[in-house]
Amino acid sequence: MDGRRYLEKLISDRLGAGRGQPEAGRRAAFDRSELRGVAIGLVAAGALTQEDAEAILADLDATLRRSGLLQVVHAEGSSRTQVAMPVGTERPEWRQAIENPPAPVLRHVVSLAGRTLAIGDLTAQLVSLEVWSTLVVLTFAHGYRDHRLLRDRFRPDIRWRGWDDAGTQYRAGGGSGSGSNGLLVDRRQFEPGPPAQARVLTLAVEAPAGRATVEVPLR
Repeated sequence: MDGRRYLEKLISDRLGAGRGQPEAGRRAAFDRSELRGVAIGLVAAGALTQEDAEAILADLDATLRRSGLLQVVHAEGSSRTQVAMPVGTERPEWRQAIENPPAPVLRHVVSLAGRTLAIGDLTAQLVSLEVWSTLVVLTFAHGYRDHRLLRDRFRPDIRWRGWDDAGTQYRAGGGSGSGSNGLLVDRRQFEPGPPAQARVLTLAVEAPAGRATVEVPLR
């Protein structure tokens, strides 16, 4: 695994997260401590050198300062490294991800007909997975007879997350749903877009009724 390339892409994806949201929402979506934790994990796994990790994080700080985002970055306190960080250099591609993120490009749509996701006594039928350059969108549908059952299973505040076989971690984004005639169709977004080498996406959902995971193809 190329830890340097992975960390740099993750930073770019996180900086560009929350497209379409007000600036305050995009700022809140960025978590520098998460990226530091990923860097530490890559170093521990031998996929990234300590020197490269420190240089990349220093470049991130420089980019955040130039973009005015450093004010929302909080110090890690006692977990802060005792080794002086190198002076970083602003990354133009990261600055662009912050200020002018590229519009998502649809790569392909994968049919998920015949696959299901069950939580408790409610089973959702998976419909499709849209694979975009910057995100993926899961569409699923489920019937309901009782709106209380609906709220307890697939309500908007249910916690979703994902990961693929290339090691990419996916953060749940927005969601929307519409329904009629006893059928609700729901769409869930996950960021970032998958790398070219990824083949399988695993999605996990945590709800009051329990937890469930499902594997879906990316191609």
